[in-house]
Amino acid sequence: MICFVCKSHHSSSNLLVRHFKLKHGLCPGRTLRLKCGETGCSHVSGTFSGFRKHLKRLHDPNVHNVHFVKNNCSEYLSNDLPAVVDPLGPVAHSAPPLPKNTLQNMCATVVAQFQAAGIGQGNVHNLVCSLEEVAHEIQDQVKETVFSCLSAKQSVEEIKNTLRHLENPFTQLNSVAKRHSYFSDKWGVVCPVEKVLGVRFDNRWNKATGTYNQVAVRDTLAYIPILLTLQSVLKHCSITDMLKSSHSSSKNVYTDLRDGAYCKKHPLFSSNTTTLQIQLFYDDFETCNPLGSKRGIHKLGAIYFTLRNFPPKYNSCLTNIHLCMLFHAQDVKKYGFAAILEPLVSDIKILETKGIDIPELGGYINGSVVQVTGDNLGLHTLFGFVESFSARNCCRFCLTCREDFQNVFSEDHPDMLLRSKELHSEHCQLIQANPEHGNVCGVKSECLLNSLRYFHTIDNFAVDVMHDILEGVAQLEVKLILKYIAEKSISFKEINQRIQSFNYGYIERRNQPPAVKLDDLSNDLGLNAIQSWCLLRNVPLLFGDVVEKNDSHWNLLLLLLQIVNIIFAPFLTEGMTVYLKHLIVEHHQLFKYLFPAKSLLPKHHFMIHYPRCIKNIGPLIHMWCMRYEGKHNFFKRQLKCYKNLTLSLAKKHQNHIAYHWETFAKERLVVGPGKEIPISSLSASEQLALKMNVSLTSSIFSVKWVKSYGIEYRADLVICSEVVDEMPVFQQIKVIVVKDDSIFLIVTMLQTICFDEHLHAFKIGIPRRELHTVINTGDLTYYRPFDLQMAHTTEDNQWFIVPYCHLF
Repeated sequence: MICFVCKSHHSSSNLLVRHFKLKHGLCPGRTLRLKCGETGCSHVSGTFSGFRKHLKRLHDPNVHNVHFVKNNCSEYLSNDLPAVVDPLGPVAHSAPPLPKNTLQNMCATVVAQFQAAGIGQGNVHNLVCSLEEVAHEIQDQVKETVFSCLSAKQSVEEIKNTLRHLENPFTQLNSVAKRHSYFSDKWGVVCPVEKVLGVRFDNRWNKATGTYNQVAVRDTLAYIPILLTLQSVLKHCSITDMLKSSHSSSKNVYTDLRDGAYCKKHPLFSSNTTTLQIQLFYDDFETCNPLGSKRGIHKLGAIYFTLRNFPPKYNSCLTNIHLCMLFHAQDVKKYGFAAILEPLVSDIKILETKGIDIPELGGYINGSVVQVTGDNLGLHTLFGFVESFSARNCCRFCLTCREDFQNVFSEDHPDMLLRSKELHSEHCQLIQANPEHGNVCGVKSECLLNSLRYFHTIDNFAVDVMHDILEGVAQLEVKLILKYIAEKSISFKEINQRIQSFNYGYIERRNQPPAVKLDDLSNDLGLNAIQSWCLLRNVPLLFGDVVEKNDSHWNLLLLLLQIVNIIFAPFLTEGMTVYLKHLIVEHHQLFKYLFPAKSLLPKHHFMIHYPRCIKNIGPLIHMWCMRYEGKHNFFKRQLKCYKNLTLSLAKKHQNHIAYHWETFAKERLVVGPGKEIPISSLSASEQLALKMNVSLTSSIFSVKWVKSYGIEYRADLVICSEVVDEMPVFQQIKVIVVKDDSIFLIVTMLQTICFDEHLHAFKIGIPRRELHTVINTGDLTYYRPFDLQMAHTTEDNQWFIVPYCHLF
């Protein structure tokens, strides 16, 4: 083999490639060009692997001769085995010695290439760890093979035949087609299907002629067949076990969708517990920088789905939110949602009638759409309602006029007329008969989902508290309250100083709000949803000292906090829905009294339908868009091919999700650093040993922190173990112990003194004598931990706990 740079001779393609790397510093990349140095050959390759293949296929006369060199075995081979005569002589046979750290430098180059490509440090670290394991396995396999050959005193030919089977494991993965084929065989990738919506003609510049030519362009969407996705998910035994398990519901208590009246009365979902309950989500997102020159061009629409048969904690994992469709947002107006939804609706109709075969469940099972969630604009677009919330009838639940939003505060009001299937059908028929009307009572068109047997848009009670409350009502009212405080006591500058310097606690360290906008005429503070929630909960601790008790404006904020605590609760009672209805009426009336010149937002009006929605579909927190919108980040982070954006992103997602289900583990547990300690060295050791079912002489694994389904527990955080006489019992975490998939917390009791109405927080006392006890996280009344906090100007070092929701 001849080097095209220095014309030196080498006995094999591997030695020549090593010569390129060590002698001439050639590295893999886009600029790599390897020329064949053999006489009369003009082949050029852009990769080392392709160059090796070319040499072995055309220019290696001894392609089956493998020269085995091993430092530890060279003396043994030279003494006991016949020598190999090299046809190219001593110059060709000699290989350049490997400098020190050569392999390490090559690995560092590979890592640097991934870092330069913009891959995050966490992903690079995971890649290095995985490749390290691969290298260990290769080393072990080579050592075992060599030592077994030497111990049997095999000949050179026998050793060559044995080593020939030790192939490079990446050879079968060095192209896109090979990787796709392997992943499909191994993980059962559900490949996206490209659906053509229509053909249009674009003017494209022709450099050869110097003119514009019309070129036919297909508008397509990427559809992942939902039936195949369901079959792929339900082939796992742990998933089907969850599907078989019956849901235990208490009377007049709402913990999940199946506790609501909608599922209990539904002809399909009430008859069989294994019937698949599909919850759809629709939203648009921008894949590029929205401030760039091409903003809006690459805006995509996505439809995801989850299975509501499973507990909410499983569906909160982003990999359990499945992609169903990706399409260009501009195609919705061009072709209509009926054309986009057609393949999905066709498959769901099959699921409703024939079902899908799931051998793990003993045969065919049926299913249908149970609810559709999304922001208000997305749902109105999907369902065929008006997309302007300044329209006369802009509510999808009722026919209340927009002018009446300022005085109708309850569904019990005599002027309230709720939408029904019959009324909706009449409106759709009228708009079809007279398309020039634009809309009839807020209805623009019929939704294709209404052609399903077991779903209708009028029975869709999903609301999004994230957009309605956190990005709407809460920001408007907190802004008005802060302006009121600025008029009475402290300036805008001092308000922002308090907001930015306040200690929100460890849990909210990433969610604390920046400086807020108070001097403009907008209805928001310039915060995202999670920052808005953090600020709303902590406003009483921040500014309670500058507001007098029983102040009317302050009471408006406290009423909103009570409403939010009920709306965001993971479990509710029948009585709390009635209480919520009265709170909303009182809140809206007080708002109009304090700010008569300020109009209630349409999002204020949507709140009056919340109590009925809870009675039908359970806690609203399980329907919000927060986790679904977190799914968008997967597509925003990907390196994109804009030639066919939807299909390329869908393929990447399906490969990712297939790997997830291959390595699926039902128990989601992430454990931090820890160490083995004797159980007898801990407080409450006897109680801990009893709960863990181990002896006092055994050792246990104590960790600094642990995450269970995304919820982090660490020392000094506070948990709520139970509620006694309508007062929560709080304990502070001291030690965390992990055994298998169970988390045990050694905690000390805290004293709940009272609930401070003015600060909307529980006043906490720290006992002088610590009383330790052991709690399993599975037995907690409320799974989410709390921080111990202080008010902004606490002189007596008083501690408070700010609730996330209503605790009962």
